[in-house]
This record gives sequence, C-alpha cells and structure tokens, in this order.
Amino acid sequence: MTKASCNPPSVNAPEFNIYGEIENTLLLANVPRMDVHPGSLVSLHSAEIVVAVGSLLAAAYVVPRSLLPRRALPTILSCVAVTFCFENLAAFALVPTTLANACITAYCLVVIAFAIRSRRHAEREWIAAARSPLLLDAPFAGEWRVAAGGPNPARNHHVVASDQRFAYDFVNTDGPSAGVDILAPVAGTVVVAHDGEADHPPSMRVIEDPLPLGNHVAIETPGGVVFLCHLQRGSVAVREGERVEIGSLIGRCGNSGRTTRPHLHIHAQDLPVYAFNRAIGVPIAFNGRVLRAGDLCGGRGDRVVS
Repeated sequence: MTKASCNPPSVNAPEFNIYGEIENTLLLANVPRMDVHPGSLVSLHSAEIVVAVGSLLAAAYVVPRSLLPRRALPTILSCVAVTFCFENLAAFALVPTTLANACITAYCLVVIAFAIRSRRHAEREWIAAARSPLLLDAPFAGEWRVAAGGPNPARNHHVVASDQRFAYDFVNTDGPSAGVDILAPVAGTVVVAHDGEADHPPSMRVIEDPLPLGNHVAIETPGGVVFLCHLQRGSVAVREGERVEIGSLIGRCGNSGRTTRPHLHIHAQDLPVYAFNRAIGVPIAFNGRVLRAGDLCGGRGDRVVS
C-alpha cells in the first residue's frame, strides 16, 4: 500500500503570488495589463490624504458627536474607506484616476458641508431655546470664568448630552477653585445631596469615574432641577428635603467625579435624578445673562469677553 507523502514541498517550487493571481484574473477579464505590486493595494497619494484627513478633522471639530452616527469615528472611517476604494480602483485601471480623485474630493466636501450645516443648525436651536432660561444668581461670591458653555460645540463639550446641553463649567479667576464656597443660585428644595466621593489630583486627561457628577447637590424649583457638581468630599452642607434660599451654603468646589481640574459644573434639567442623555436640559441664565465660554460671572459683575 502506498503511503501518502509527508515530505515538505521543494524549496524550488514556485511561490504562490496573490498579486499575480489578481493580475491574471484581470487579464482574463480583458483588463489591460499593468504593473501590479503589493504597494499599489495600499497606495494613497499625498493629495488625497490631505483632502481626506482635512475633511475628517473638520467634521470631527465642528459637528457635535450626537449629530453624527453615534460618534465622529464612523464618519472618519467612511472617508478613509472611500479614499482606499477609489485609489485601488484607479490602481487597477477600473476607473480613470481623475474620476477616482474627483469622487474622493466630492465625498469629503459633502462631509464638510454636512458638518457645517449640522453645527449651525444645532447652534440656532441652542440660541432659540436659551431665550427663555431659568434665572439663577451666581453660585459663588467671587469672579469666575466660563471654561465651557454656550452653543458652540467646539467650546462646550456638554452639548452632546441632552441633559447637560445648557451646562456650564466655571473656574475661579481670583485664585484656586478648590475649596471655594459654592452657594445656592436659586431657592428650592434639595432633592439630591451626595457626598463621600474622593477628590482627584489635577490631570491633563479626563479622569473616568463611576459617578461622573462626583459629589453633587440638586435643587428642585418650579422651572427645573439645578445640579451643582464636582464638590469637595466632606463639604456638602445640605440634606435631602431641606429648603434652601439664594446664597445658602451648598458645599465647596472640588475635583470629584469625571474631571481634569477643580471646577464647578452646573446645569438644569427636567428630572430630579441624574439621567445622562435621558433627561432634558433646561437653559439657564446668571444674573439675567446667558453666558458663553470665556465670559465672566459674579464678583465685580457679569462681563462678556468672548
């Protein structure tokens, strides 16, 4: 009985070449012969890379993530995929190079146009809603600056969340923010008074935390529920069910929760509990003024500097 050979193939046997097989297939389909090499499958001309990458960055920069398919990443990957496909269609002479380049450019321009239109629409909606805000006093005694807030998604990362769409982040301009007293900006009933979360050291990167708001207090009013967040551990000075008046001590500014540095996060919403992307944000104004990133609040009076 003859045994099946288990000997390894001869070292002189021709090596299987996937690119050669692809070329043979194309030749059988009457596609003109061309030089095919591994690099042609992934060749991306510098001009197309500049156009594609520039478009992707523009889209990611000017469009709130909620207006894209879940996040900006799918849009970025779609531009990369379109560029890759048309480049290789041109590499195999299935479409003219000029047509491939035109299609890549057109697709990326559509992404930019969509991004700009979506951002402008979102800003107009924000401004329209902010014309009827919940009126608050400054929640501090000194002068603080708006670090994040307003309709521009490039200067207000909160706009991507329905509950925090009209939120503000404040930092102290008269010294460190940590340890500064935070006051009730409105009269109402305390419905949440959470304490005990650790304060993080300042970081260049966002510190992830199971409870993003950190130590926080929520005050229920007829116009909405006001949340004051990232308070210092052990500083919360009110209890749930307690009635507070404007200027009542709430706690001290800290760095608990999802933060990078000590600051006060404040927003208003329709629900009395933390409900990320489920509650509906309520526009707020301080001392009668709707603020934007860079504006000053409290202390010597509100001043618009943006």
